[in-house]
Amino acid sequence: TPTRENELVDQVVSWLRERFPANWEVKRSSRSDLQGLDAAIDLKSNNGMSTTMLVEAKRTFTPRDADRLLEGMTRAYRAMLPYVVIVAVADWISPQAQERLRAEGIGYVDLTGNAWLSVENPTVFINAQGATRNPSPAPPGKVRIQGPKAGRLIRWLVDVRPPYGVREFAGAAELSQSYVSRVFEALDEEALVERNKRGAVESVDVGKLLRRWTDTYSVLKANRAATFIDRQGANRLLERLDAAGVPVAVTGSFAAVRRSPVAAPALLMLYTDQPQQVARSFDLLPADQGANVVLLDPYDPVVWKRNEVMDGVTFVADSQAAADCLTGTGRMPAEGQALVEWMLGNESVWRVGNLDAARSE
Repeated sequence: TPTRENELVDQVVSWLRERFPANWEVKRSSRSDLQGLDAAIDLKSNNGMSTTMLVEAKRTFTPRDADRLLEGMTRAYRAMLPYVVIVAVADWISPQAQERLRAEGIGYVDLTGNAWLSVENPTVFINAQGATRNPSPAPPGKVRIQGPKAGRLIRWLVDVRPPYGVREFAGAAELSQSYVSRVFEALDEEALVERNKRGAVESVDVGKLLRRWTDTYSVLKANRAATFIDRQGANRLLERLDAAGVPVAVTGSFAAVRRSPVAAPALLMLYTDQPQQVARSFDLLPADQGANVVLLDPYDPVVWKRNEVMDGVTFVADSQAAADCLTGTGRMPAEGQALVEWMLGNESVWRVGNLDAARSE
């Protein structure tokens, strides 16, 4: 509301005053020629140099809000004034929105202490970190992108090229239409997917969506994990997996190295619905330290979707391996990042063309 926006601007002005020398001047601008703005802030240094910062105020600032700002006020004012300083202010600005704003040279300040401000005249640079999570989260009933269902939905979004509507997507992923619709809306607000006027997804930002998933997913927490030592070594166990007697799929470092080698893998991660049987079959020793094998009881059956068999060994889909590596231990996050970069450059190799093709696999 206008009242809340005014309060936000006043609080940000106070926040800025505390961070400048006492002989600098920071105040709301009285200029009347700035149309379409929530406010403007005048900044004047002790040597007389001054600038006016244009302000966009919102309760929260999402990546989609950042896109709208860049397409609206920013484009219009930069066409007239190429070096104009624009600042987004809010109660809280999400990390993804912060990243987008910085990339476009847009300043921001939120009331939790997140701030980035770069001004040439007078010379100012502020870079501060506040809350990484919204201190006033969504009310009960609004979808949260976490848990097994969210993981399944993201896997399908990443693995299958759009376009697809809510109904056909929900049927393929075996999720309710209402849940898919709400998550699509949330992901659109975060600018991770693009939808048309009917709500169908037309494009997916694969790299950022995988990163968003790993905000709430962890391979060693989302799955029931047990650690072991194979006395013959992880590489030798990989060669013997066909003797497991039950379905087993390789993830983590050994899956990532097929696509984007970083270093020789040492920790073998395996998905299996029967971890105790696998442990007995290969005489694995339970170990809290020094483990070279991790058995994972899957968080959701989607881990078995779009798997690939090479030389008799089953590997999880690249999207699953990437998420598992990004949230793993040691050098696994670096391996996950390398795998994501490979995926972005080789989409035709791993991504399926449509939902019908994905169902048939």
